[in-house]
Amino acid sequence: MGTPQMNTAVNGVQSIIGYAFRDRFLLWEALQAAGSPVLLAGGRNIPNGNKRLAVLGDTVLQLVLVEQWYAGGQARVAFDQLRQRVGSNDKLNSIGTQAGLNAFFNRAGGMTVISPLTMAATVEAILGAVYLDGSLQAVTPVMQTLGLL
Repeated sequence: MGTPQMNTAVNGVQSIIGYAFRDRFLLWEALQAAGSPVLLAGGRNIPNGNKRLAVLGDTVLQLVLVEQWYAGGQARVAFDQLRQRVGSNDKLNSIGTQAGLNAFFNRAGGMTVISPLTMAATVEAILGAVYLDGSLQAVTPVMQTLGLL
């Protein structure tokens, strides 16, 4: 199901993150840069590309980090440092670029270079898609595979 382009992208990213989606359209949505010509994914309207999934993924990332921090019994400042070290746009951009995610983006017309913010948002969107497809417990191994934990 899906186009050859979608199947190639979804299969490639699943291989990178070590997670197999039940709803492959969630991952396809996560790979749509804002302005992408894809406006539907599995029957869902996605007029702004992966932006909605990125908001969800940012929240999921924060939740995984705060759970780890809380379990460690550390002071509040340790959480702030962890959040900055792991959840910053610079870090997410670096992780996504190193993983080779840029090869699987569906870009907006004319986009040749992927900005650091677009890459960071896509990593967040992928985490949001994993959360919706699996659970919060499915997100932690993906974060570990990507080097976020």
